Amino acid sequence: MIGELVAGRECGSCNVCCVHLTIDDPELQKPQGYRCRNANPDHSCAIYERRPKTCKDFYCGWRTLKWVRQPLRPDVSDVLVRLQFEKPQGEPPPQLGVVFTLLTARALKADGLAETVAAAVAANVPVYLHVPGPPGYTASQARINDVLQHAVLTRDKAGVLDVLRRARIVAQGGKRTPIVLKNMSATDQA
Repeated sequence: MIGELVAGRECGSCNVCCVHLTIDDPELQKPQGYRCRNANPDHSCAIYERRPKTCKDFYCGWRTLKWVRQPLRPDVSDVLVRLQFEKPQGEPPPQLGVVFTLLTARALKADGLAETVAAAVAANVPVYLHVPGPPGYTASQARINDVLQHAVLTRDKAGVLDVLRRARIVAQGGKRTPIVLKNMSATDQA
């Protein structure tokens, strides 16, 4: 799905994906918000060489998209950028979209956030705002291209950030349900 990784960008000590993503793999089940049981205190992975395919295949948008600004490394910015296929109704092929997860309120102050979001909107890429729920609960996610269009067209950085701030507040009040993992075995559920 992705080409080469962006040169000079390494995960290093970042393990945001090991905490903030739901992993529902037959080999590993973990709801969002909980640290993976294989994450070591130094942020390394205890099973790195034999980690599940889900983990082996995942790279965040900071690693895969050159236009995502350098300061948006997830563990520094509290912004996790991911790729997501949007499945349009009818026959058109799926379109690649970008999900911006704002992990904390501090993410709104991340250097390069407004510019990166605006670049995706201006390129007509489907852009989603994702706000995690409490650990183990679903998140809120909404496509935000339309509400950002005016601020992007007028190059209004403060306007882009204001829309993101207001959308984050609304998303925090959304209905949350416990995450149910499909690949969990009967012994794991007991």
